Amino acid sequence: MKIQAAVLLSTLSITTAFAPIGSSVPSTTQLRAEIGETGIAFENVAREWRCKYSPGPSGGPGDSDSLKECQSLLAEYLPKLKELPGAKVTRQVCGGCLDFKVSIVQPLEEHGAWAEVNYEPLESEFIEKLKAIEGVSQVETQEITFEAL
Repeated sequence: MKIQAAVLLSTLSITTAFAPIGSSVPSTTQLRAEIGETGIAFENVAREWRCKYSPGPSGGPGDSDSLKECQSLLAEYLPKLKELPGAKVTRQVCGGCLDFKVSIVQPLEEHGAWAEVNYEPLESEFIEKLKAIEGVSQVETQEITFEAL
């Protein structure tokens, strides 16, 4: 995980972005990165935690015990995740492919500090508990850029 963060950040050209002159936006400096010459620039990185949950007796998500437990686990960790510097937390659930995903989005600099400590202690605790939920499979983590366009 730490290596992935280092690889992602090392392949990017980092620049500093400022509010335009004459803008009513306060002048702040924000770390910005580009992925080579692709035209993809970003200021935010997300750490994604994901899994597959099992369907309920109806065959869907509405009565899935494992989905309910995934949500309970997220509710347990949500206050801690929101304490991370600059963090915004999103949850994505798909009733068709049975995905449960949590994305912790942070500005580059704050994310880099969390990545340097291998996302500890929150990630290992959360992932261990997620894997222990009956009916949960394919537990994975990923670091991705995350921009509102």
